[in-house]
Amino acid sequence: MRFVSVGDLKPGMVLGRAFLGELGELMLAADTILTDGLVTAIQNLKYSGLYIKDKFSEGIEPDDLISAELRNNSVGAIRRFMLDMNTSVASQPSNQMEDIRALVERIVDEITSSDGAMVNLIDLKSFDLYTFQHSVNVCVLSCAMGAAHGLPRGSLYDLALAAILHDIGKVFIPLDILNKPGALTDKEFEVVKKHPADGSEYVRSKFLFDNRICIPIKQHHERYDGGGYPMQLCDKEVSLFARIISIADVYDAIMSKRPYHEAVLPSEAYEHVMGSSGAHFHPETVDVFVKTVLPFPIGVSVRLSNGQVGLVYKNNPNFPLRPTIKIKQEAGQPEELFLDLCNDLDALDITIQAFV
Repeated sequence: MRFVSVGDLKPGMVLGRAFLGELGELMLAADTILTDGLVTAIQNLKYSGLYIKDKFSEGIEPDDLISAELRNNSVGAIRRFMLDMNTSVASQPSNQMEDIRALVERIVDEITSSDGAMVNLIDLKSFDLYTFQHSVNVCVLSCAMGAAHGLPRGSLYDLALAAILHDIGKVFIPLDILNKPGALTDKEFEVVKKHPADGSEYVRSKFLFDNRICIPIKQHHERYDGGGYPMQLCDKEVSLFARIISIADVYDAIMSKRPYHEAVLPSEAYEHVMGSSGAHFHPETVDVFVKTVLPFPIGVSVRLSNGQVGLVYKNNPNFPLRPTIKIKQEAGQPEELFLDLCNDLDALDITIQAFV
């Protein structure tokens, strides 16, 4: 199967995976043939894209570190939790947090059983569900980075729980500021800068979480060079968990279309993180990131510098910028042609130029 952006969906395409609604409900089953009406309905839901399957993409199976069922249950749980915070912070039921904790346990279990699989993350978010889907993505990526860092299971759980809760302080930011399409005023940015401390204090006072959870939430916008907030910490004054979460947060956020910025491609987000090493991010943590995340997710369509177009078929873990590409053939040419950008001697001067 292959990833197709919503703007490129066409009647007659076949869904490669089930399409789930915002509450995790089944809206369209895998193998559904899209009609004009279905394409319009999917576009109106403001999702970025879907996986479809066709003859060209046969044999391509994008991996996810956690199951679709677990991902959607986690999005639903954090959504309910944050929406209830909006309506009645004082009476937030503790069983909602227990649901989140149980789901985080499952996320850690699935990631640690994946035997070092790399993160194959592409933006499948709905515009309206961004905050909740982002929280789960940051949790998954942070846990994968923590596993690559060699953290024991108990620490992975604490890291994943802090990561999924990292942005709950945004509930206290007025929506006109949070969703403002233009640049924030200095006064508005000061309001935004309160959310890490507000979120940290909320989980400490409401759920009696200790520093293992509260400190990473408070520090996830601190920077290696001391230019972050709220405390302008630098280098290893910032906790390891916060250093990991900050990379996961930025990486996933800039791949998503928001009122104040357009989405960038996974490879561009990957290079942004690498380019921020030693400034925004701790160099050692960036090293772990580049060994954990794939800049060219399996199943995306790319154009090569030699003019050929194809799908990312397989990644080379030691050289993630040089995957194997399944080349799209013209009529009358051999059915399948693969180009290994890492090992094929004829491909050494060929690069990926763009996603298409």
